[in-house]
Order: sequence, then structure tokens, then C-alpha cells
Amino acid sequence: MTTNKKTPFLPFAIPKLESRNMRIGKEGLMRRFFPEGSDGFFRIYEEDHLSLAVEFQQEEPRALVHLYTNLDGPSDVWRELVFSKNEDGVHRLSCQATQRGDYQFKIKYSLDGGKSWYWDRLPFSRVIVDPVSLKDIRMYTMIPAVSGVIKDWIGMLDGIADLGFNAVHLLPLTELDRSESPYSARDLFAIEATYREYNDPTGFVDFEHFIHKAKDRGIRLCFDLTLNHIGVGSRMVRECPEWIVPDRTEKDGMKRAGCWHMNTWLTWKDLVKINYDHPHPEIQRDIWDYMTNYSLFWAHFAGLTDGMVRLDNLHSSHEGFISYLLKELRRNCPNVIVMAEFFTDSNTILKKAADWHIDLFLANSWEYPYAEDLRTYIRYIHDIGRQVRYIIPVTTHDTGAPAQLFGAPEAAVPRYAVTALMGAGRTGIVQGTEYGYPEKIDFIGRKGRIRFNDNPTIRERLRSINTLFAGEDLFHHEGNIDFIDNDHGAVLGVLRRSGQADREGFLVFANLDVKNGYALDIDLSSLLDHEGDLIIEDTRSGVVESVSSRGFVITVDPCDVRIFRCRVPS
Repeated sequence: MTTNKKTPFLPFAIPKLESRNMRIGKEGLMRRFFPEGSDGFFRIYEEDHLSLAVEFQQEEPRALVHLYTNLDGPSDVWRELVFSKNEDGVHRLSCQATQRGDYQFKIKYSLDGGKSWYWDRLPFSRVIVDPVSLKDIRMYTMIPAVSGVIKDWIGMLDGIADLGFNAVHLLPLTELDRSESPYSARDLFAIEATYREYNDPTGFVDFEHFIHKAKDRGIRLCFDLTLNHIGVGSRMVRECPEWIVPDRTEKDGMKRAGCWHMNTWLTWKDLVKINYDHPHPEIQRDIWDYMTNYSLFWAHFAGLTDGMVRLDNLHSSHEGFISYLLKELRRNCPNVIVMAEFFTDSNTILKKAADWHIDLFLANSWEYPYAEDLRTYIRYIHDIGRQVRYIIPVTTHDTGAPAQLFGAPEAAVPRYAVTALMGAGRTGIVQGTEYGYPEKIDFIGRKGRIRFNDNPTIRERLRSINTLFAGEDLFHHEGNIDFIDNDHGAVLGVLRRSGQADREGFLVFANLDVKNGYALDIDLSSLLDHEGDLIIEDTRSGVVESVSSRGFVITVDPCDVRIFRCRVPS
């Protein structure tokens, strides 16, 4: 018998073991129709329903099933929800998620009508509830170096919104250091002087107007956060040189930042690494506090538009600091979406999506110029979509322009159709793409405003894709895609439906070849479980025709897109 009495020798009383009258259930007793355990986490959106189902392997007429969860509340507040038993013997539960967060749940059950209860043998499962705003992102990357002053940016917002974009990503606006790269900051809390007008010495007066205009136009702003390094001539280096990682091989004793590229380490001579592992605890705390305040500073402005912050080069970041920072961002800016540039293997992406609760990762579709590889990549985006959310832009400010990467400026159109209408709800372009600008825009330097030559064909096609993309919910889900192009070498073709049982949806064909057109034989009879006629409507021309679901031909011109509404007649 265990005693709880204190003795002179023992420092405190030995605690009792108190059972909650819950035992662990038997293995193999039930089937679960959801990702199991903490490693099998999954994601849903606010306002969506968490739908779960369990089935006992043998008939259990008196079985009761409850869900023990902290869904939709503080992490330390738990409640029980009751499953309903259907005629098919499956116990089902559906409850609406109304609050963004990272939640856990566990099944408990009784086989005797509630007299005795058992915990499911599996560990707690996890569900991450994402904000609804994450479901639809049409991102326009604006390059401040070629966009004039902030008042010019205000004027650009109407055109960006009219093209159908609902988010603007801005490269860092911070004061430029010697190299004049936006990723080499002189002062993390100051707007670059080139972007200010003479009557606005800090730039924040016009910046406030820019934010209000963006919000009025329904545009969310995304601000880049550069956390790993800072300019070699920055205020930080001048006033707190001990905050920089030391390097005896450099003349100034400060370690340069860099990255791996094609198995070669590239050193950025204009950037020095911030020392998050400083051995002096007080100095380390000062560094962490300063960089956290910098992040919260720009996240505050993003939050005014229900926007985002983008973590530049997260794959090179200090993991301990990032873990700390993300908690502070969640606590202080709960509505801000966290987007990450994080290039690594799939397993690491999955782990960090769970550990850090990153909302959105940058996909690298530009690395797949050919149809076969891009098709495989799109499948991967859908396969992993319930755990990892990706944004799939056509290119980024760091890559070449569509003309350089894919053979022609007009190649942006089919590539955008793929990333928008074949993806999972998030895509974007870089400034200049809509004008057919032939090369990557150099974002380094103080350049003044560039006047682009108009390209109405590209602009109109991007606008029409955005209009369809924004108006149809089925383009904003993962998993509801079937490739129907017979693994064509140049054309990607898909059927998109809300669910596999739906007998209507969209057919989307994108020809990546900039020189040749193609004709594709299409058979939808097995996918639609229908061997009769099918009604298709060309979304561009409005022409409606009846075709056989067992076989019809679609022609696609070079560098073109064809989109059809389709349905099985009732």
C-alpha cells in the first residue's frame, strides 16, 4: 500500500495515481475513416465541417462514440461531441469549425451503453483549421524598385484589382544598404527613401494611404521578412556588431550569408549573418527581441488588410528563433497568414508544416517546363493538399520571365491556367508578366518607374482566367482532379468537379507548346459513369454542343487554353 505521509527523510509527499476511469481499448476493434494519429494531421478551412466516421469491426448494438477535442477554443478547454449511428452501422460526426487554430481530438467509446468507457488506442489526432482567406489567393508580386514612389503604387492598385488579383506581394520596403538589394537592409524599420516623396520624409503617410486603398479594393498585402541576414553597412552592424556571426577569414570579421545553388555554395558579399546563437544570454535575448519586433512591425501592416508575411529563405533560418517567432506572430497577429519560401524535401516540408503550423508554402512550378513533369507536380500538390497548402505562381521575382523560361511571353497564359485552374486555389504572377515583358526584372538598385508596353492579349486572358477561378469554388479544393490528356507530351487536360460523384464540372486544356497546335481524343465515360451524350460549353465563345462522352476531339492552338463547362444531361 502506498502511503502519502511525509517522513523526515522525504522532501514531499508521494502523489497518488488517480485514474479517470478510462481504459485503453482493444487493438483492431474499429475502423477510422480519417487520418490517424498526430503524424496523420490534416487541414480544413474555417466554416468547413470536421467530418469523422468510425465503424466497429463487429456488430456492437449498444456502442456509443464520443469525440474528445479542444476544437474551436483555447488549447486547454476540452469538450465532448457525440457521434450519431447510421443505419449502415457507421458512427458519424460533423461539426463546423469556426475558429482558426491547431487542434487535437481523440475517440472515446462505450460498448455497454455508457457504463464503461475506453480511449481509442491511437494517439491524439490533429486538425489544423485554416482561415477562409487562404482558400483563394491570386497574388501579384510588385517590384518596388521599378514602380516609382508609394503614390504611384496607390495608382497601380486599380489595375491590379481589375486584372482579378486579390493579393499583392511586395519585396522588402526597408531602407537599402550599399548593394541596393531589397534583401540587404540598412534599417529594418525605415522605408527606403527612393519610395518617399519630399513632403513625406518617413514615407509612412503615403504608406498608410496605400494600405487603405488596398483594403478598399479587396487586396491583401504580403510583406517580405528577411530574418537570416542584414546589410554589411546596416545600423545593426554599425551599432551592435556583436550581433553578427564572427568569421576570422573575412577582413571585417563578419560571416557572410549565402545559399546552395546547383551543388555550389554561393556567398553574398553584401549580407552578413545574424547571430541567433550568441553565447551571451542577454545579447541573444536582445537579438531575438529586436528581430521579433521587426517581424511584428511589418506583420501589423499586413494584418490591416487581412494579409500575409512571407518568410524569405526559411530553409536557411535559425529553427529555435523561428519557433519562438511564430508563436509571437500567432499571439499578436492572429489573422495574418504566414507564407514561407522553404525549399527542401517532401518529408521535411510535412514535418515543418505540422511543427510550425506554416499556412502556405511556395511551390516551384517553374522548375517543370515540360508537360510530363508539370503534370506529376500538380498531382503531388493535390495528393499532399490536405496537409500542406501551396501557392503555385507561374514564376517568381528570382526566376526568369515566362519568355526566358518557356519560350515566349504568351507562354504565361497556359502556365497560368495550369497553376490556377489545375491547382488547389492559390497562384500568382510577377509584375511585367501581364505586359509580356521579355526578361526578368532586375529588382536590385534605385531605378525609378518603368513604363511597360501594353499586351492586351495576355492581359485579357489572365483576367478571364482569374474571373473563372474566383467564381468557381471547385478550383479551390485539393483532390478533385482527373487528368484526361492521355499523358500528352505538350498539353495538360483535366476534369475538375466538386466531388467524384458530380456529373458536371469543367474541362481545362493548356497547350505548353509555343509553336504547335494539337488535337486530343477525350473519353470521359468511365469518369462520369456515363456512356451517352455530354453537354459542353466553351467559356470563351459561349458555343454549346453535345458530344459523346465515349469519345470526342478537342483542338488546342499553340500556347493556348480551352475551357469548357460540362454536364451530363438529366
